[in-house]
Amino acid sequence: MQSELHEEQKVTSLCGNHVARLVPSTDGPKLLINLEEYALNEACWDVEMFQGRSNSILIFYWKGEVKLSVKMPPMPQIEAFMTRLYQILTSKLRTVQPI
Repeated sequence: MQSELHEEQKVTSLCGNHVARLVPSTDGPKLLINLEEYALNEACWDVEMFQGRSNSILIFYWKGEVKLSVKMPPMPQIEAFMTRLYQILTSKLRTVQPI
């Protein structure tokens, strides 16, 4: 399983008011939520993901605080984003550096 991110991936919430991007950087992948940036190589994140037939739910926590909680329709772009985020985070569980 490849865990490196080579190109940006973007997803928009069901109501359209949140945009999340997975962005590659020299320091490792980052999650951008609207205008805020979160380095996924730091041990400050926690994630809850649910992928169902009618909706996907993503809740992203940074330092214990909810930064994103969205419900999204089951579309190939969203499923690809959720899968990619899961791959990156599970690989980072083995390599994350405490702050």
